[in-house]
Amino acid sequence: ANCRGYVLSNQIISSVIAQVAEEKDINVVLSELFSASGSETYIRPVEKFMNLDDGRDWSFWDVALMARRDREVAVGYKPVEMDYIEAEELIVNPPDKDKKRKWKKG
Repeated sequence: ANCRGYVLSNQIISSVIAQVAEEKDINVVLSELFSASGSETYIRPVEKFMNLDDGRDWSFWDVALMARRDREVAVGYKPVEMDYIEAEELIVNPPDKDKKRKWKKG
């Protein structure tokens, strides 16, 4: 198989248990996400959601809003200068969502 990614299952299970312990209502959401028939996760290029040729700076909130218009949810990003092997930890739930930045294709 030509698999380029991997799942840190122990880390995911630990995070799920901690979240459910803190907020029991999140169990419904997590059950949907992690069930065999639930939602799927894809890595999409940012240019799928926005025009990068206009030279504007965009925040992560802007990207998330554009993704929402396509009925998708942006949960983070991979720095464009890193390939998928180097980017062991994608930036999920970025802390500086309102910071404007130049986004690059890829």
